[in-house]
Amino acid sequence: MELTDVIPLKDKFVNALSGGEQQLAGIARALTQEPELLLLDEPTSHLDITHQVQILNLIRRLSNELGLTVLMIIHDLNLAGEYCDSLIMMQNGRLRKKGLPHEVLNYKDIEAVYDTVVITRTNPVSGKPVVFLVSEETFAKK
Repeated sequence: MELTDVIPLKDKFVNALSGGEQQLAGIARALTQEPELLLLDEPTSHLDITHQVQILNLIRRLSNELGLTVLMIIHDLNLAGEYCDSLIMMQNGRLRKKGLPHEVLNYKDIEAVYDTVVITRTNPVSGKPVVFLVSEETFAKK
């Protein structure tokens, strides 16, 4: 509970917690088993950006401090690019690409998988890839 900072929530029912608090409590529960591998399915879905960053910072910290291997499914490409060491991009249930974030998150593969026009750039602070969406309206004007 200390690692995930959920001690203040210990007397609350799980259904009374916010989505972010529930995620933190779930991670705390998983850590009680002292795992070597943590499997997470969309740990940031339905969370605001504050809780998304909090959860992913925690996961990185746990991975680094405990030597924990983390495998997670995450559909937010920008969060995946910023927080993951390596990525696997799937298309129709098959492996399309795997590698470092800057190798996987390129506009050609993203457009092919998602059938959506995007622009990819590098975050000037972290050096990680960032994906920008282009609306149909904007694309039509070009």
